[in-house]
Amino acid sequence: MREDHPVDRLVVSLEGDSTASIVDAMVSSAQRLAGRRNWVIDPPQVLDQSGDSSPRWVGFGLQLYTALPPWGDEIDPQVDSAHLEEVKELVGEICRLSGNSGASFQFEYANEFIGMVEAGRMDSGIAETFIGEWERAINREKFSG
Repeated sequence: MREDHPVDRLVVSLEGDSTASIVDAMVSSAQRLAGRRNWVIDPPQVLDQSGDSSPRWVGFGLQLYTALPPWGDEIDPQVDSAHLEEVKELVGEICRLSGNSGASFQFEYANEFIGMVEAGRMDSGIAETFIGEWERAINREKFSG
């Protein structure tokens, strides 16, 4: 990878009230995820923002080398595949968290809404459009190159 290859961020935000128990569970999840693998850039981080005039906002952030145009042709295929596996690991953990707590989570990639996890299940925006298209693109590259 080039040193100047741009980075995008997958942001997963908790929808609704950020109770102490769900925030604690999110911190534990981030710690668990950090120890599961060697992450291409960094493991997912807990993002916790609060201000005097705005409600508390809690979520996760995962940095990924962008494959969006015009950079898609320049991303190393092994890095792209590793990032996909990282995203799947994070989504799996969010589904587990959601199922255990009843919380809902919204996903954004490169500042665009991509989907939700509710009641432990990801919607088609995450499963088919985001992850599914990414898998299909990787498979096309494997079989055409």
